[in-house]
This record gives sequence, structure tokens and C-alpha cells, in this order.
Amino acid sequence: MLTTQQNLFRKFWHAVMPVHELADGPKPFKLMGIEIVLFLDETGEPKALRDRCCHRTARLSKGWCEKGNIVCGYHGWTYDGSGALVRVPQYDADQPLPNVKVDAYFCMARYGYVWVSIEEPIEDLFDIPEDRDPAFRRIFQFYDTWKTAPMRMMENSFDNAHFAFVHAGTFGNAAQPKPKSYDVIETDYGFYAASTVDIVNPPEAHEVTGDRNPFTQRKMENHWYLPFCRRMDMEYPSGVRHIIINSATPIDDEHIQLMQLLYRNDREEDCSTAKLIAWDLKITNEDKDVLESTDPDATLDLSTKIESHMASDRPGIIMRKRLLDLLRQNGEDEIRRTPEPVRAPGKSGLMLRGPGATGTIQVVIDKVTREAERVVSLELVAEKGELPPFEAGAHIDMHVATGIVRQYSLCSDPGDRSRYTIAVLLEAASRGGSQTIHDAFHVGRRVRITRPRNHFALAEAPRHVLIAGGIGVTPLLAMAHTLQGQGADFSFHYCAHNRQTAPFLDALERGPLGNRLHVHLGAEAATPRFDAVAVLAAEPAAHVYVCGPSRLQDGVIAAAESLQWDTSRIHREHFTADVDRKGDPFTVVAARSGLTVEIPADRSIAQVLAKNGIEVAVSCEQGVCGTCVTRVLEGEVDHRDLFLSEADKAGNSAITVCCSRAGKGATLVLDV
Repeated sequence: MLTTQQNLFRKFWHAVMPVHELADGPKPFKLMGIEIVLFLDETGEPKALRDRCCHRTARLSKGWCEKGNIVCGYHGWTYDGSGALVRVPQYDADQPLPNVKVDAYFCMARYGYVWVSIEEPIEDLFDIPEDRDPAFRRIFQFYDTWKTAPMRMMENSFDNAHFAFVHAGTFGNAAQPKPKSYDVIETDYGFYAASTVDIVNPPEAHEVTGDRNPFTQRKMENHWYLPFCRRMDMEYPSGVRHIIINSATPIDDEHIQLMQLLYRNDREEDCSTAKLIAWDLKITNEDKDVLESTDPDATLDLSTKIESHMASDRPGIIMRKRLLDLLRQNGEDEIRRTPEPVRAPGKSGLMLRGPGATGTIQVVIDKVTREAERVVSLELVAEKGELPPFEAGAHIDMHVATGIVRQYSLCSDPGDRSRYTIAVLLEAASRGGSQTIHDAFHVGRRVRITRPRNHFALAEAPRHVLIAGGIGVTPLLAMAHTLQGQGADFSFHYCAHNRQTAPFLDALERGPLGNRLHVHLGAEAATPRFDAVAVLAAEPAAHVYVCGPSRLQDGVIAAAESLQWDTSRIHREHFTADVDRKGDPFTVVAARSGLTVEIPADRSIAQVLAKNGIEVAVSCEQGVCGTCVTRVLEGEVDHRDLFLSEADKAGNSAITVCCSRAGKGATLVLDV
């Protein structure tokens, strides 16, 4: 494939230059065979134009910046960031300017780099959560020109078979040439690939790996982002994470600009920036030497049989197939050196959507609203038709980012199937989910969700009492809509610190639910204090539903116990749980699959089953949501979850395979 001959790749973001390179004036760059010039406008934002003046075609990169505009060094013609001509020094002040313009390109600053798309991009740039995580430091490692194709660099990044040969001078073990396989899951953006590899750990790498043993392991969770970017997340037994981000930016059909960023969860005194750059440069140069010897015309169409393949080439084979399919979906075919096919005319691009996670549906964000401090609501609509029905108390799983799935309660009226509404609190210790939503989820973005599931349903009762704490109001809003529509007897208690931290409170007070509402704001003396015992004592026949902080839920349950309530009248919703998934090794027999596996101390049942080809749906991985509940045929369970009731646990007939275990040396027989 001749990369720059494919119109489609003009519709993606490519990293072209560190932003700090522009501090002293405009700089040239060749992207997809096009000569461009980069400069900073008055606000410090980067701009990208074709590197040609409209007057005598002199290179604008030979000029300078003036008040955020770029001045041609030949005759002083001046252009703004949109490419418009704004000044001709030879003209009088009242003389009209020529109606000419330099081509401008899509341009932005992200992660310390300037990213450019020649045409309107058809996909957002991928997210790097560590870039805003204070526990990680960002290191600019390489900005280097290689004589190879971006496809060659990308497939090499996921090729475990070359370690023993290409990297024999660094971490490769020549005595073990057989590669470890990747577990690959295709996604909309490309794929996720996980593997654990044993590597040599020479003394010069000890500070890099945080390990002084002669051999160590890399636990790798890597991502390929269409078309030519990748994330390589390596975790060593020391706990050190070494996360490399690359963009193989196409310069022309034989050259790329390799951008490499590094994120580390350690400190400069643990391993210096200079040492990290030196070690990774040694490894990278080993790759460069080999890749520059390959033919840059890397063939996508495997049916041509121009290149042979082996089992460990699976990631590269997936890349080739996805890129070829993406080209064809957008009206193009692969262009190779000889014979050179005629290019189809360019047209607006479409992103080839991957299969996504099993059982998910795609929705579009129709509206984003700030509801309170650190809380936004998202309204989700179907691309066509109506959304699946749901009942009050239901939640969805949302695929937020690569490998990040989060559960959110539906807070809209179950009678309205035109949209789902969720609310998301920006967690102080976000693990990437809420932070990504607050930073990057905008109107028009497509996301994948599961169909609604309900583990917090309304019961049959003469009266209902809803008790919400902060963001816990979300499932109770849907309950209130349902009860109001049924003409049911209910009351609604809403607890929060103050009005600024109480999402939807103003709308509740103004709307039809206002006469059911009792507001309790801890920082505002004008509202009554919430007294769980008093509220429950006044409700001898009601069912109570509580959602919010653990302190609130525990207080309501304690009040019910003190009043000797039947536990069946108390319903609660968990958010997250601090679950210890580790324990002693034990054995699992998958009865229906005819497979027996050993569960090590640091892996869950679900993880080991998946590695052996038995997929059990998993969502929260904290024993909260109930997605992974599996029937137990034999054996005694060490329950670690918060989903199963005490009666369920005592019956020993079900297990949450994401976190629960068995005792040391024991055997569980599961219905999978």
C-alpha cells in the first residue's frame, strides 16, 4: 500500500511535531506528501497551512510570526490561521486585498504534540487518561524520521515473535524463540491485545523495570488505534508501569515520523528521564534497523499472497484486514506501486465500526448538561428508532474507553423510550471512567451500552419511601416517575451537603414531584436534618429504597433493624465496592465445557475461563452489578461480592466469578 496515495488517511489525526518546537517561530513538515507549515496564533494554539505563499509560491516556513499571523519572508504577505490573506505591505491601507487564500488544515494541540488532519477527521483522537493523572509523568522520548511504512511499524509493535531475534541485545531471549500469543479483542477504534511475556532483565534495565532479577515479566495491555497509532502499556512485577504512545505519521510513501511519548508511575529519582530515553532508544534502534530494510509497500490484501504469515502474525493480519475494509467502505481500494490503480475521487469519510463488545448497542449522545458541582447528565438516543424498554431502578453498562466499562442508573422516565438519561459524578479518585466522560463525551459522540438490567426494582407495596443521597438520586428519579404515573402513594427524601452538590434538585422542586419531596441539606440550617429512625417509624407498611453513600445506606438499614423491620422491605443500590479478589489457588471444573482449570492466587475465575475460551459476561468486576453470576453445581464458595443476598450465599448455588473464590486446594464445579 502506498500510504499517501490513499485519500482516506487524510481524514485521521496524525502527530506531527511537539508544540514547544513552535515557540521560536514557524516550522515546516511534510504530511501525507503535502508540505505544510505550523505556527502558533495569538492564543498559543497551533495552526497548519500549506507551505506556499499565494504570491510567488515561496515557503511560508521561511518567514516569521507577527501578532499570531504568519508573514512570508519573500514579500511580507501575511496570513491568519485560517489561511486568509490579511496584509500586503505594498498596498495602501484602503486598497482591497487580492481574494486569495492558503489551504488550511484541521489542527490541535494534545498531549504536548501538534496533531493535524488534512481533511475533516472521521474519528476522535484516542484518550490518554495518564496524561492528566498526577501519579504519572510524561516524557518526550523520540521524534525521529524512519525509512519505512506506518503499517510496518504498527504490525511490528504487536509482534512478539521478533523479540528473541531483533532484541537479542536488550531484552530478547534467543534461547526462547517461540512467542507468547496475544489475546486480541477487536473494537471500533482498532483492537485491544493482552499478553504476558518473559524477558531478559540486564543490569542496565534494572531501574527501568524496578526489578533486579536477571529475568522478569511484562504484563502487556496494548491498543491499536486506526490507522497508525498505538498504546503499549507494560506493567512489571515491581508495580512500575511503562506506557509508550506512538504515532507512525506518514511523511511520504517511504518515510514516517515516529512520535514516542512515555508515561511512568514513578519519580525522576527512581529512574531518570535520561536513562529511560537511553534504554528505549537502544530498543527502538534495533527495530528501526530491521524495519528500514523492509519494503515500505506493505500489502493489505492477503489474497495476493505476496507475503507469508504465521500464527503470531494475527495482530498484523487483523490490521491489514481492517484497513482494507475501511478503504473499501470509503470508496477506495488498496493502491500499490505497480500497477498503480486510478484513485477514486475523495468523498466524505465514514468510520468502519468494529463489532464492539458482545451484547452491546450503539447510541449517540444527544445532550450534555451540567446538573451540579462535578455532575453532568447525558441524554442518549438511538441512531434509528426507539431504545429498548426499561423499568425503574434499571442500569446500563457503558463502554467508556479502552477497557473501561462503568455502570450508570437510568434516571429518565421509563415511559419515554426516545432517550435514556444518566448522570455521572466526577470521582475524586477516578479510575478513568468519570474523568473521560467529563473531559471527552460531547454531543454527537457514539458510545456502546448494554441493554438495561434491573437489580433494584420496585416491589408491590401499599406505600413507598425513596431515600436518595447526592448522585444516588439517579435510580430513584425513575422510580418517582413510575410511581407518579401509577398514582401510587410515596414520599421522596433527598439528602445532600448543599444545593450546589445536589443534581436535579431544582427541577424536582419545580416539577410535579415537588409535593412529594423532602429536602435535607446538611450545610443549610433551613432544611430539616434527615432522621432515618423517625422516617421509618412513621412508615409501618412501606417499602424503602435507598441509594447513595454507604454511610446513608448503612444508617437506613440500622434504623430498620432497630425497628425490627422485615429485611424484605429494605431495598438498596450499591455503587462500587472495595473487593479483595486475591486468595489461595483452587480448581474450577467447567461442567458444560468439559474443561478443568487452575485458578492462581492473583487471577479471578472469569479471567482464567476467558483465557481458556469460556466467555462469561463481566461488567463491574467488583461483585456489585450481578452480570457474571454463575450457577454452582458442586463445591463451597468463598463469597466476596455485595450483589448476592445472604440467603443466596448460604444456599451456595451461585457465585460472582469476577471476584468470589474457593478455599485453598478446593474444587468448584460451575454450570459453564
